[in-house]
Amino acid sequence: MPFRSKETLQAWLDEHTASGADGGGVAYVADQEAVDGRDSGLVVYPLSNATTSVYLQAVAVGRPEWRVTIEAQPEITELSPEGIYDLCRELKNVADLCSFLQAKSVEHLMSFREADSAS
Repeated sequence: MPFRSKETLQAWLDEHTASGADGGGVAYVADQEAVDGRDSGLVVYPLSNATTSVYLQAVAVGRPEWRVTIEAQPEITELSPEGIYDLCRELKNVADLCSFLQAKSVEHLMSFREADSAS
């Protein structure tokens, strides 16, 4: 059973979006070369209110923990109070998505282990 394949992650993103929890975000699964024959699972969440890249990925293959990486900004970002509120909403949506992906990974691992122990 593929773990964090592009298809699995896309299904999880679709589920998250259908729940209305994405806050109108535009996260997508990035095309990546497989590491050691496995999908690495990189989700990109473009921010509208900053010039930096934000992406989510699992800590390690076979582990359910996910982390958010916020890359250094190429330029200074100046925002109004409203812009800061919008950025905060975007970052909250990123945190919610990260928690969702981690929960789905825990479920996925548990079902895989149960199926493995049943055979």
